[in-house]
Amino acid sequence: MSAAAQTMAEKLLTRHNLTAKPVRAGDFLEARIDGAMCHYHASDPLHEMAVQSGFKEGLPRVWDPDRIFVLVDHHQPALSQKLADENALIRREVGRLGIRCFHDAEPGISHQMMADYGLMRPGELVVGNDSHTISYGALNAGGTGISRADMFYVLLYGELWFQVPPSIKVVLDGRQPKYPIAKDIILYLAGQYGDDFAGSMSIEYSGSLVPKLSIDSRMCLSAHGVEVGAKFAMFPEDEKTRAFLRGRTDKSYEPLAPDPGAEYEKEIRLNVDEMPFVVAKPHQFGNVAPVDEVAGTKIHQAQIGSCANGRYEDIEIAARVLAGRKVAKGVRFIISPASQQVYLRCVKAGLVETLLEAGAQVVTPGCGVCQPRVGFMSDGEVCITATTRNFKGRKGSLNAEIYLGGPLTVAAAALAGEIVNPRKVIHGL
Repeated sequence: MSAAAQTMAEKLLTRHNLTAKPVRAGDFLEARIDGAMCHYHASDPLHEMAVQSGFKEGLPRVWDPDRIFVLVDHHQPALSQKLADENALIRREVGRLGIRCFHDAEPGISHQMMADYGLMRPGELVVGNDSHTISYGALNAGGTGISRADMFYVLLYGELWFQVPPSIKVVLDGRQPKYPIAKDIILYLAGQYGDDFAGSMSIEYSGSLVPKLSIDSRMCLSAHGVEVGAKFAMFPEDEKTRAFLRGRTDKSYEPLAPDPGAEYEKEIRLNVDEMPFVVAKPHQFGNVAPVDEVAGTKIHQAQIGSCANGRYEDIEIAARVLAGRKVAKGVRFIISPASQQVYLRCVKAGLVETLLEAGAQVVTPGCGVCQPRVGFMSDGEVCITATTRNFKGRKGSLNAEIYLGGPLTVAAAALAGEIVNPRKVIHGL
């Protein structure tokens, strides 16, 4: 190990250190923030915490209105007057403070919209008041979720303290099949190494598979970094990153790359050619088993959506599976695009028509199928879902069972009416 060699996390936080001194894993620092994302709980740091802190009229100012992004995702459109009143408060505060990047009439998940609009770039440090802000690592940015108290401080000063996390290298090798496998990868890793295998660490993805992974797949893997305990979950910048950002931003950026000889807490290697289709059984992300172990489990509901799996490639594989077929009788198959842009692309490609003809429900873009706002479950019901979490009560009843799977596995189950190895119902995989 070279004394000066740094991981991506060390390099990120060194660049943003207010003292400009190099930092190593374990060091504390005060960091300059490039961007702050506030979603549906924006009323907390924008107004309520300000009032609690003695600012009777709300925040007196923000550090930089051009670096604050407010996206009302979970509660758009509002389902009650209480939520409508909260959204109205956010609109008022955003206008008063001069925050220009504000999306409240456009449905979608904040993290996907941050990507859609090019609001974070490689090498930047971006915080958000949501745990899945870690998703931004897919675009070589340091994204991490923070508390509402920390966000209140960031909105005022544009700075925040950090402890530099140790890093874990995850090396992915093998072929990219003709369907998305990101969900299977992260579930398989959680099953093999525990759902805290990256606890308080920064994941760095590398290996021969990485250049083959789409940005959609990378965002799935980065989003799920938080489900395995990570602080950051970053991919290298490459031509796919540049192609995605082309036309979305004209701002310059400085990508992150680890130095040769950088020190890692541990290294994990996975050849995806040897990986089976897997699911997370109730009620824990790390309670993982091969699909064949739970095959035959009858389902009442199937879902594809969320900031982990509501993207084009996830919906496209569902349409491929269901083309010319029908969802099994008695199964509710609910699909929610991650953003309006994703939804429109699916419409233009004919995917929505295919899904509707097959009996699926395509609902408003946003967090609804994950939070949930749509698709509540009753006692004794079973759901298989390509969303983020499967803890008890996540979709309503404490006596319902939730399985997590990749979009291909979910679509195959919706077709069969039970959990099934996709190869049993779809030929040529």
